[in-house]
Amino acid sequence: MTTLVDSDRGTIGRKEAPTLMLAAICACAKLHGIATITISYDGSGDEGAIDGVTLTGTAGEEGQPAPEIAMPDMPCSTWTVPYRGDAVAIESTFESALDDLGYELIAQNHAGWENGEGAFGEVIIDVEAGRATHDHNTRYVSYDSTAYDWEC
Repeated sequence: MTTLVDSDRGTIGRKEAPTLMLAAICACAKLHGIATITISYDGSGDEGAIDGVTLTGTAGEEGQPAPEIAMPDMPCSTWTVPYRGDAVAIESTFESALDDLGYELIAQNHAGWENGEGAFGEVIIDVEAGRATHDHNTRYVSYDSTAYDWEC
């Protein structure tokens, strides 16, 4: 469930939205012991979507992998960016807030990533550091061209 927030937070410019969205996500994630969030996406042919979110806790003893954590069902006060609009403060679920953040981080630098041959990648959030990194891969079709000229 996502609802607009009726508060003094109001709206902010789209360029500033990722920072505030990331801060909100990290605050909610810390409540559930989430250390890393990985958002995967893939798209082509005018369609694309976030196709997976993995949440992990802190690594255990040396050599032990970090445990995977189930998606918590909790509210999250965050921001969302309507199509071609400014960011708006909302009350959302943690899962919806992750989707909004993922799509916004992708769109900020790679609008149209789902078109044509498309693209795929991951957004990885280090919750403790409050930092997101984005690894984006654009697909494309390439060709070589040669020309010949003969005279008699």
